[in-house]
Parts: sequence; C-alpha cells; structure tokens
Amino acid sequence: MSNRLPNLSPNVMLISLLLWNVQGAGSTAFLAALREILRMNNPTVIALVETHMGGDHAELIASKIGFNWHMRVDTEGFSGGIWVYWRSEVTPWYFSAIYASPDPVKRHDLWQHLKDFARTHNHPWLLAGDFNDTRYSWERSACCNEVKRRAQ
Repeated sequence: MSNRLPNLSPNVMLISLLLWNVQGAGSTAFLAALREILRMNNPTVIALVETHMGGDHAELIASKIGFNWHMRVDTEGFSGGIWVYWRSEVTPWYFSAIYASPDPVKRHDLWQHLKDFARTHNHPWLLAGDFNDTRYSWERSACCNEVKRRAQ
C-alpha cells in the first residue's frame, strides 16, 4: 500500500500522525489497545502523552510495536510523560508534542520557546497536544476564577 496521493509529486511522503492522551500506559490493556490502533490506522508517527510512566516502559513499548525510532520526555514523579515513535521513512519535518504546565509563568516560557524555534527553523512543523490554555473566556465553563484568569 502506498502512502502517496495520485496528485502529489512521487517524491512526497505523507505522514500520518496519531496523538493519544493515554493518561497511563501501565495497564495490561494498554499494549493490546495500542496494537489494535496501530493495526487499524498504520500511522508513521505516534505520540503518547500523559503516559505517567518512566523511560524503561517506553523502551519496552518501542521494542514491541516495531517502530524504528523514538524519543521521550520522562515523567516528573507520576505526572506527564511524552513518548514519540516514528518509522525510519519519515522525511524532514518538525513535530512538537506539547503537554503544557497549568502554571501561567511556565506556559508563557513555553510559548516564548516555540516562537523562538519558529523564527530559526524552516521545515514544516506540527504542534499537537494539551496546551492547558484557552484563548477566550467563552471556551470554558465559568465556574471558577482560575478559568477566567487563564483565558485573559
């Protein structure tokens, strides 16, 4: 099966990406669910966020799903964790799996780093994940002051 569309140049490789906010990759059902998702969708890149697991488990998963490459950001305690797996045929592009802090100062720093990166790199770039932020107050339930403050 080809990953190319008929109206694109034969040199263009399509990239299919699966981003899953898994919220814990340690359950026995996780690996079976991941394998089924991979079988059904055949992505070239997988990003798992909020894994709540350390690097040893990420290495084990990499060996079981048959992807050539992977990177990870380990958890801090039992929070966070981002694992990204890809096949070797992926062409040059940038991908950022985001799991932003709810702390507004840290989120501001993140946005500054992203802007700096955008100014200095020229390949296609995809950002995906949980930015823990809203742009407008109407995007969230107005049940607390934190929501109103974060949407400013």
